[in-house]
Amino acid sequence: MKPLFILPFDHRSGLTRELFQVAYPPSAAIAKKIVLLKHVIFEGFLQAYPAAQKYGDCGILVDEEFGASILKRAKAMNIIHAVSTETSGGSTFDFVHKRGFGRALLQQDPTYAKALVNYNFADDEHNEIKMEKLRALSEFCDAEGIPLMLEPLVHGKKSPLAMTTTMVRDMYAHGVHPSLWKLEMQKTTKDWKKLAAVAKVPMILLGHGESQRVVDEWVITAAKSGAVDGFAIGRTIFFTPIKKLLEQSITKQQAIDAIAKNYLHYVKLWAKNTL
Repeated sequence: MKPLFILPFDHRSGLTRELFQVAYPPSAAIAKKIVLLKHVIFEGFLQAYPAAQKYGDCGILVDEEFGASILKRAKAMNIIHAVSTETSGGSTFDFVHKRGFGRALLQQDPTYAKALVNYNFADDEHNEIKMEKLRALSEFCDAEGIPLMLEPLVHGKKSPLAMTTTMVRDMYAHGVHPSLWKLEMQKTTKDWKKLAAVAKVPMILLGHGESQRVVDEWVITAAKSGAVDGFAIGRTIFFTPIKKLLEQSITKQQAIDAIAKNYLHYVKLWAKNTL
């Protein structure tokens, strides 16, 4: 497959807290501001899109709560678009549309259905409950032909490779079968190759909101491994520009330009290290 470069901005509780210092869900007034900021992020993606497409497949990940109109625009423009299925914030896992998640996905008809889940090695009981719900989502997506993008955040004291390998095997053992893994960094190219043998389906690297210096290192390692199929980098790309825009220290166009530049930086960095 071509490398897949996702710009995720499905953040809800995190943006509410980090940008506005209020609890989630926000007031209607703040929600409106978040919607507008997400449109700025999408405009940055669209500005970079023609150049980025030369290096691989490009897409977005956004939530329905603040990005419903963006999802519709992306679909109309035939742009790869993933939609979040999970609620935001907290350590539990549930669907935005509860038992109606399937009906909502059929109506949205996204390129990917995405689920983020916290997998804590010290909490087997809650892991089991989460995986029951993920299995239901996985089975629905498989039956309806909607690819599932699974983003597990792993919590424990072992190495990233050991924890991620165990988690992937556990997911498969519980009947959770994503079409695409959205995974945290691995320390070496060898670790990524070992993980690929367990993952079985394409993997993309997530950025975790780290600094550009750190994410640059992760991207280079993942790209050089030859085992990773792209990235999903969000806050590292868009957070500073939208924060400055909110503070009125830059203009809307300057924010769009910065987001486009940051996104293209990672697309080109990936391409440079896979040649």
